[in-house]
Amino acid sequence: MNRTLQRGFTLVEMLVVAPIVILAIGAFLTVIINMTGEVLASRASNTLSYTVQDALNRIEQDVKQSSSFLATNTVTLAAANAQGYNDDATAFTNVGGTSNTSIILNMVATTGNPISTSSGYVYLKNKPNACASAQGVNTPFTYNVVYFTKVDPVTNISNLWRRTVMPTTYTDTTNTVCTLPYQQPSCSPTYMDANTATATYCKTNDIKLVEGVASTDFIVQYFSGESASTVNDTATNTSASTPDRNTALQSATTTRVSITAKLTAAGRDVERAASLRVSRLDTNASSIAVVTTDGVPAAPTVTSKLSGTTDVSFVWPKVPGATTYTMQFQRNGGAWTAGTTNSTALGYTVTGNNHKDVINARVTAINAAGTSGYGTNAFTVPLWAPMNLAGSWSNYSQPYATAAYTKTSAGVIFLKGLVRSGSGVIANLPAGYRPAKYIMFQTSSLDVGVRVDVYPDGNVVMVTGNNGWYSLDGIAFMPASTTYTAPTFQNGWINHDATWQSAGYMTDSLGRVQLTGLVRAGTYTSGTPIFTLPAGSRPSEYMHVLNDMSDTVAHFGVDAAGNVAAKGYGNGYHSLQYMFYPAGRATGTTCTTQWCALPLQNGWTMYGGTSSGFGSPQYTKSADGIVLLKGLVSSGSTPQAIIATLPAGYCPKERLLMATISNNAYSRLDVIRQADGSCQLAPQTGSSTVWFSLDDLRFIAES
Repeated sequence: MNRTLQRGFTLVEMLVVAPIVILAIGAFLTVIINMTGEVLASRASNTLSYTVQDALNRIEQDVKQSSSFLATNTVTLAAANAQGYNDDATAFTNVGGTSNTSIILNMVATTGNPISTSSGYVYLKNKPNACASAQGVNTPFTYNVVYFTKVDPVTNISNLWRRTVMPTTYTDTTNTVCTLPYQQPSCSPTYMDANTATATYCKTNDIKLVEGVASTDFIVQYFSGESASTVNDTATNTSASTPDRNTALQSATTTRVSITAKLTAAGRDVERAASLRVSRLDTNASSIAVVTTDGVPAAPTVTSKLSGTTDVSFVWPKVPGATTYTMQFQRNGGAWTAGTTNSTALGYTVTGNNHKDVINARVTAINAAGTSGYGTNAFTVPLWAPMNLAGSWSNYSQPYATAAYTKTSAGVIFLKGLVRSGSGVIANLPAGYRPAKYIMFQTSSLDVGVRVDVYPDGNVVMVTGNNGWYSLDGIAFMPASTTYTAPTFQNGWINHDATWQSAGYMTDSLGRVQLTGLVRAGTYTSGTPIFTLPAGSRPSEYMHVLNDMSDTVAHFGVDAAGNVAAKGYGNGYHSLQYMFYPAGRATGTTCTTQWCALPLQNGWTMYGGTSSGFGSPQYTKSADGIVLLKGLVSSGSTPQAIIATLPAGYCPKERLLMATISNNAYSRLDVIRQADGSCQLAPQTGSSTVWFSLDDLRFIAES
């Protein structure tokens, strides 16, 4: 009987085979799972290696471009902007603070991607130049980049982050920056996600560089140079103060950064570590500090100096944070006058001053936050300006006056000085200190009367004399801008020619009559009038005035009737330079507004007595400091005996050698300052006790 073939397993067979199959499948799955885990762990390890290296590359790029390492952020943090460590105003510190170990870099903002050759620096506006002008000398605009570790609240993993911290003024092209920077502020993604509607300041998320980096696995060290091997311990000393760490970091140019990242992948622990040593490219840039929102600027420090003869220049350095300045000045306590208003200028010159003027200046610095207090300075214009002597001329020596010139507040130009060793042109006076035409004076040189001319181009010229010594003391005249009244000539007298100053008279602002001119060709018999001054321009008494007559010593007279009279010396030419107070100035004891009696000494008396009509010996000082003497004296104990002593306050600073007329001949009078500030009137060579004229002797009092 045939049996049919049956397929399949019996129950017994199934019970035997099934466990074997299950075991085989499990073993296969185990192999597959193990192989997958290895692949996943290997992939995670490779990714971690890449991200660690990428983070170091990013740090390297930033460090090279940075201006300095910082101990804490220099950009002021505002809680509302969420740029602090805890998404508030919590400061970053390089060690020891809430942010643990961090790298804080000061960076210069750029107009585009900093690695692009077309990008330039962003500069601060008006510091010092306007944006439309050269900006290369302006202060760069800076910000902070911070590398720090922080736990992600979602994954609870500590990660390494990069944050860009910007000043609040980074978009203010009106007051702060010349152009918008390429860089923008960043905040944590957690904060940005939670505050989508209100997080308007930050424009992007922080960059998460590496996951799994604990604060202890982010190690930063600093060195003083690229090849230095000694670690700058102060820079990372948690016991050191922030200023001390910052000082240490300013001197550091190089950093070594080590990153260790640890993660779990496919049930396996993955760890990768790498380090980098990098130096800042510009090792001298640590002084470029971040500029935050300006407060009210400090008051400027104002200094001054003489500019020209009487102009005063006031200058001040740039004030940090200031955009403009306002300068005012004041003369001699008068009203304040605007020099500059809201100007970027760092100086101003006050012109049109007089000698001895006190010029006060006050300057404020201004920016959007407000106006500083005043920076002040005062400058007194010197009484005398030194002459720049020409050729081989030089000053004689103390105690004689050095060559100098001045102009009083009433406009009278004075010269002084004892010079020697030259010829021809002695010096040149600047514009404003020159006569309109040629004028001529008698002066002293080696104890004889000599001629000196002053030209309209400013040249002071020795015409006759000896260069052993040559006196400029007492030469005085009015400037070219002066308007004179022409007199009516008498007795054949006329002006010399068009080159020389025409005869004229005027009254200056302090009431003194000023005579000028070169005349010739008239009747020269003694007492013959050349012309007559009108009432109000006449002296109260007869005066004997030294002058030059055809290169020789002469004198002319001015009487109470106003007659300007020849004295019999000839009619070749006569110089009429003279200054006097007209009748009406009182006599008393207030010597700055009146004539005071000269305290005569050594037998000197008034010539002819009070009824003679000749000048009484007196002195006075006007408001511009000019001391005038007058009078005719005689009968001294000796020709060279001291005539009188003037009190302190009425004397020159140095010994002056003045020329005058005595008994119809040249004579010299020295004004000799004493230790107590008084001064003696001491006749010298050529003096006579018959009569000695003090008329027309003049000088400037100095304290």
